[in-house]
Amino acid sequence: MTLNRRAFGALTFGGLGAAFFPAPVSFARVPLQLEKFFIRPTRGVGTFVGTLANLRRDFTVDTVGQFDGRTLVLKEAIVYADGARENAEWRFVRTGSGRYLGRRTGVDGIVPISSADGIITMGYVAEVTGADGKTSRLRFDDILEQLDANTVLNTANVSFLGLSVGRVEITFKAKSGGKVKA
Repeated sequence: MTLNRRAFGALTFGGLGAAFFPAPVSFARVPLQLEKFFIRPTRGVGTFVGTLANLRRDFTVDTVGQFDGRTLVLKEAIVYADGARENAEWRFVRTGSGRYLGRRTGVDGIVPISSADGIITMGYVAEVTGADGKTSRLRFDDILEQLDANTVLNTANVSFLGLSVGRVEITFKAKSGGKVKA
């Protein structure tokens, strides 16, 4: 089953740290503010892994954002490893400290977005087109976490009618002078 980028709307993670450290490990988290990180061009390198169909689909997404003081318009150019391309646009309206309302191409309705402890979460339903041309409506539960000044990790659990069907992981890096920062 080939999935259309609409399924990967925007934008998260967990780790294995607890298995390796007997005591909690603390680190300084950089609080993510969408309008500050995505105002500059970024490149995201991502993968969708389907748990039911043993599917893997790699892609890149280049973003360019504009912020007018209240609304961040984030344009996405997505290229899949198989050569398929898609363009999409997110509109994030800041409604308060760490709170936004979002809309995206291919996503149903308005998406409430919140931030707690510097991590942004959002859930939405997106229309996904399979290799056979049929569409499905999948639920995405995204988490976005800023790892450092130039890196944001976006993971999403993907489900259909409450059943987990896959996971998306995208690492966004800020670009500088047309090149992605290492």
